[in-house]
Amino acid sequence: MPDSPVPLTLDLARALARSCASGLPEPVAGRARIAFLDTLAVIAAGLHDPAVRALAATLDSRTARDRALVLGTAAHALDYDDVAFGGHVSAVIVPAILALLPDLPEDTPSAAVLLAYAAGFEAWAEVASRETTLYHAKGGHPTGLLGPIGAAAAAASLLRLPPEAQAHALGIAASLGAGLTVSFGTMTKPFHAGRAAEAGVLAARLARNGMTAAPDALEAANGFLRVHSPKGDVDLTRPVSLQGGSFRLDSVAPSVKRYPVCYAAHRAVDAALSLHDAGGFDAAGLERIEVLISPRHSGTLRYPMPQSVTEARFSLEFAVCTALLTGQVGLRQLTGDWLIDPRLRRLMALCRRQLSAQPDPALEGFAAFDQVTVYPPGAPPVHSPPVTRALGHTDRPMSPAGIEAKLTDCFSLARGLPPAATVRDVIADLGAPEGNTAALADLARNLFTTALASPPR
Repeated sequence: MPDSPVPLTLDLARALARSCASGLPEPVAGRARIAFLDTLAVIAAGLHDPAVRALAATLDSRTARDRALVLGTAAHALDYDDVAFGGHVSAVIVPAILALLPDLPEDTPSAAVLLAYAAGFEAWAEVASRETTLYHAKGGHPTGLLGPIGAAAAAASLLRLPPEAQAHALGIAASLGAGLTVSFGTMTKPFHAGRAAEAGVLAARLARNGMTAAPDALEAANGFLRVHSPKGDVDLTRPVSLQGGSFRLDSVAPSVKRYPVCYAAHRAVDAALSLHDAGGFDAAGLERIEVLISPRHSGTLRYPMPQSVTEARFSLEFAVCTALLTGQVGLRQLTGDWLIDPRLRRLMALCRRQLSAQPDPALEGFAAFDQVTVYPPGAPPVHSPPVTRALGHTDRPMSPAGIEAKLTDCFSLARGLPPAATVRDVIADLGAPEGNTAALADLARNLFTTALASPPR
């Protein structure tokens, strides 16, 4: 008797193969283009991060797996990449696709790239949505755990594997996931994304060459879902969503990040920026700052007085106080010089965390709202508006101008790459009639070569 009433691995592979044989509706294609544009931006900005330099100095080959490993690590290095289903989906899926393109025929239709992204997003979402508790609850990093499955689905789509081989690719990937939240705030965290992208590429290529895996690798009693579940509570009865004919990307978009810090801090950053913009007090002279946040996110933001830029990305105090003092939290604030600024250090020491007892009704791990309260000397406290969704969340999306500004900002920090406008045009052409992947493959090669050329630390 099977362990699950739904043959999830096989049904998902068959649905992906069937759906990837047809085109994408424009809303889905449009969201895939945004994901590519945003991920290329954060890769460009992350190419010279110490984690990427260490990785590039360690590699001794130049394969598709290496490209996936390096570009995935770069995509997640600054914690500026998008989020969905508890993980950093595009930082894994997009690098996996980019890694394969230089080895594919130049006349590969560019629509295949968008289809591959939609397939990867779908597989990630299908597995993630069956878990009732975030993997973070037991210290697992969803990006590292689920990423190989999403990347394998994307790679299998791009390689046009038949359904049986796609099922094996998913099964192989299910054995390759790993990642611990204890590494948040270290160079190992972005490596989780790079390793997941590499694992997905490897899984799809192994399946193409005949390697097999358990046909119930996802749903079996000793399969991915139940082995990794923090509480052992997973949904194994629901049919595969894609069997209904519509990609998840049609109804759910990744949340684009406006600030290059952990997403757990974004609502508090929005709250602090609203106080800065309203004015009426001297941020440098405040006597106390209180930040209302969920217990889960407080634990994730584990560095109250960060000692490095990497730690600062996981510091609630750094993000909130930077917003209050400067009115922005961007790449130019994530620097060693700003981290040791006496004004910032003084203000961070005045921060106090208040743990909310009200959970968000829809988002696990979030408080009902985040809020920042500042205490000017000799004056009443000033409260920010409650923030229920960060700017860039799928319910509060960034404007096209905001995405364009992020792209320009990220590419302005890169060296040896084409201008942002050129990259934007390459992505805009994806899916166009008669379009091919040659320009995007060239960009993938350029990004990888630039990473390898980064000077050692």
